[in-house]
Amino acid sequence: MKNMTAKSELTRAQIIQGALQALEKTGVLGTTTRKIAAAANVKLATLHYHFESKSALLVAVLEVLIEEIAERLREDRAGTDPSLDDRIEILVRGTWRSITRSRARQIVQYELTLYALREGAQWLADQQYEAYLRLYRDQLASKSGKQELSARGYTTLARFILAGVDGLILQELVKPSRARSNLAIEALIFATKQLSQQLLSDERSSRVLAG
Repeated sequence: MKNMTAKSELTRAQIIQGALQALEKTGVLGTTTRKIAAAANVKLATLHYHFESKSALLVAVLEVLIEEIAERLREDRAGTDPSLDDRIEILVRGTWRSITRSRARQIVQYELTLYALREGAQWLADQQYEAYLRLYRDQLASKSGKQELSARGYTTLARFILAGVDGLILQELVKPSRARSNLAIEALIFATKQLSQQLLSDERSSRVLAG
């Protein structure tokens, strides 16, 4: 039974990687399950056994893309408990490093969002956004249990970073310039730190007034 489960997981992972290859080559609209099966070197029936629809497979692809970034961010923070300012730097720089490793994958992610919106799959666009927001929020929170900000405060920071990073990705895809983007990343880090200080001050004031 364990061998069958392991084989099933390997096949599933193989299909997801095949999907990524096909999506990078022909885009979301041009990629069919038949093309994905060919790229993954599996039978079409095998693909449909593991994924009931193209949308289900796209969700799995999205999860893998996000997990790749999450794993690199966990490595950056391994064995440390940095300050909030340092966590902001680790998150923004680490995310940007992961993003710039593959231009094709970033195009796929934008296409996934547009595909979802055009095809009436709002849930897929929502899931994509919420997954990144959750990842950023979790990375901003302290692992020691001592939280500087409320959950709402961390969410506000996460949304701010996500908006900034998305804008920089699109700018880099349209008109590449690593030097310009690196300067913009430093500006985003600075602005996020300023926002965090404002949020900390506002929350302290609120606690004093409430007390």
